[in-house]
Amino acid sequence: MGKKIFEVYLAKEDVPNNEAYAKLELPASPWELWDAMEKVRLKDGEALYMEIDDYYAFEYLAPHLEELDISLNELNDLAARLATLDEVQGIAFEGLFSMEVQKKVNANGGIITMQDMRDLAVSVKTDCYHVVDAADDAQLGRFYAENDFVPELEGISDAVFEMLDFAGIGRMMRCSENGVFVNSLYVLRDGELTTAPPVQKTLPEKPGYLFRLTLGLCPDFGGDRTAVLDLPASEEALAAAQEQLGTLNWENTAVLNYDGILPNAAVFADLPSELEEFNAFTKAARDIPRSELSKLKALLEQFEVRDIETALFLTEHLADYILTPEISSPQEAALDQLCFIMDREEAVRLIPYVNLYTYGCDIIKEDNAVLSPYGLLHRADYQPMLSPMQETQKMEMKMK
Repeated sequence: MGKKIFEVYLAKEDVPNNEAYAKLELPASPWELWDAMEKVRLKDGEALYMEIDDYYAFEYLAPHLEELDISLNELNDLAARLATLDEVQGIAFEGLFSMEVQKKVNANGGIITMQDMRDLAVSVKTDCYHVVDAADDAQLGRFYAENDFVPELEGISDAVFEMLDFAGIGRMMRCSENGVFVNSLYVLRDGELTTAPPVQKTLPEKPGYLFRLTLGLCPDFGGDRTAVLDLPASEEALAAAQEQLGTLNWENTAVLNYDGILPNAAVFADLPSELEEFNAFTKAARDIPRSELSKLKALLEQFEVRDIETALFLTEHLADYILTPEISSPQEAALDQLCFIMDREEAVRLIPYVNLYTYGCDIIKEDNAVLSPYGLLHRADYQPMLSPMQETQKMEMKMK
């Protein structure tokens, strides 16, 4: 729900173009990170391949991040810090970053590290720099001259003042200060940088909550009250959140942030107005075995669910479907079928003589299956996968 900083492509290191992959916008919430890992389906001992597909407003970081051996969690931490910067802080970050790059160049080719970038992201929230409204040396020189930053100019007449070489003054000051121009502004560092706290390379533990909403009072109702609500929640917890926000009406609030074991769940709920209905859905999701949640996620995406009623319907009909996470491509579907109908060693010998892709596509079509981001999905009875609405209409027709 916040600002996009990076878009990353994730897959297995040894097969980066495998169909078991994930695309993820950073910063990502804890459950979004784990959902991406579920799509990639890494096994023990397998390494993660990560490529940044889009840098959005931070394209200037590309040549430096590409040189670094960094983990998904480290990149997500940097993205989370950059996402909180306001416009001026963002300009300051770019300016301080440019200065740091030049400093490394002057030090015989040193590289910018992830820690350097994190330090800068923390430092732009301190008072270690100044930002001046000046787009070039001439404007900078006039600013310094008009604000008495050049003692030699004290006492000169207005006529002489206008004859000054403001560009020369600005260039002299900029070179002496090692300042830089960024987006029609001048950035000057005049203090020590702050060191960012360390961050682990591995992903954090899975959250203890299943669904979490951060709610805030709408601007029209004044105040800056917020409340964090973990779902499913009791009636008492819902009432306590409303009391904390100072309203008895969910329509008076706004969702500031969402994280959940079903990352796309917020899409089909009109939050916060349908919060109580969404709470009922989270209770149903809580009671589903964890091994079945991937199937529910696959179904929600397959049918492009956009309402809570349909989502609840699917939680009650999970047994009607089968998800095979191990199969992520037609080739894997073909190999699975060959190993089913014959000895594995025989199947392996046959592989060089079979067009696995075409054979796998035929198998998937014959089984009325689809390749979802979470694996091969089909009905338990191998009948066509109708949408929940189509299923309901079919049942109604049978009853007539």
